[in-house]
Amino acid sequence: MMGLPAMLHGSPLLSQPLPFARPTIEEPDKVLRMIADSLESGLVTNGPRVAELEERSADLFGVEHCVAVASCTLGLMLVVQAVGEGSAIVPSFTFSASAHALAWNGLDPVFVDCDPATWCLRPDDVPDDAGLILGVHISGVPCDVVGLQRRADDLGATLVFDAAHGSGSLVTAGGIQRPLGGFGRAEVFSLTPTKVMSGAEGGLVTTNDADLAARIRLARDYGNPGDYDTRFVGLNARLSELNAALALTSLDHLETRVGHRNEVAGRYQVLLGALPGISFQQVPEGARSSYKDFTVLVEPNAFGASRDAVVAALRAEGVSTRPYYSPPVHRQTAYAHLPRRDLPITDRLAERVISLPIWSHLPFETADLIGEAFERIHSHAEEVEAVYRSS
Repeated sequence: MMGLPAMLHGSPLLSQPLPFARPTIEEPDKVLRMIADSLESGLVTNGPRVAELEERSADLFGVEHCVAVASCTLGLMLVVQAVGEGSAIVPSFTFSASAHALAWNGLDPVFVDCDPATWCLRPDDVPDDAGLILGVHISGVPCDVVGLQRRADDLGATLVFDAAHGSGSLVTAGGIQRPLGGFGRAEVFSLTPTKVMSGAEGGLVTTNDADLAARIRLARDYGNPGDYDTRFVGLNARLSELNAALALTSLDHLETRVGHRNEVAGRYQVLLGALPGISFQQVPEGARSSYKDFTVLVEPNAFGASRDAVVAALRAEGVSTRPYYSPPVHRQTAYAHLPRRDLPITDRLAERVISLPIWSHLPFETADLIGEAFERIHSHAEEVEAVYRSS
């Protein structure tokens, strides 16, 4: 018989609360030496470290051009400014920044539904009047990049990818397994602390379009080519040398990090997959997820307790979680002025999601304890639900 959940006055499985995310820094001394060199040189923005990061990242992602920027959101904003026109399509099951990049450019996002298995935008979800299609690689699971490009070509639309979660993800296209980065007109990656490849902050715009890359380089510096006669309205989106130093070290360990996360995800799937009412995001055949996030769906009737009751019970055990992505963007206050759309798959996912801790150095035994916490909660699901509802 499983022990009592902590919510029902059992002993918590974790003696200290477990952070939801924790950045991995394998070589802090190396990072500090690079930062010290930058400080000594006086070049702290858009210097040699940034140039090295761009060159090595272009090689990693298999593209001709990579432009480092201060954040993924700023990168998306500048790409949309350059190529966006017409009806702007974006899945609602994503982080709000995907839609914000459109809104900051004066485009009202047209929210669409997603695939019930991969949780990503499907070609069939794209309406016939689309002018700009913004696909999102959710939690590191790649979109159907080939199908979306075919749909964009048929419509004469521009395809861009929010690849914030995509560092280390692989997709099979044309019979070849390739990293994300070279699909659509551009892809934009994030380097924030929760990402698999991180510079603490920052972003990377990848593209095979030389003209677009040149424009983004200009746009990240206000649109100023150096003579202070700004050619268009740009932004301050420069990446610092300090962030680039951390990102370069992170890049060195990307494969190891992705491998560890896939092992943690596999462990979760074995431990939780035996429980009724628990299901997972599916990775398409021939693809690899970076597992930036690991999210489960809780079916209340089968599991015996609601998503929110499970979250509360996990918190009592010392496990921090996140509801990625609940509420979905089309139901958020910032977009309440737009026409309400019927997105049944998105709404169903948002009502059931729980994202679990997954770091690039999360101990396997910790993942096992989280699995045990789910087993405890399921074994006493009715009582857990009753206590949650009465609280």
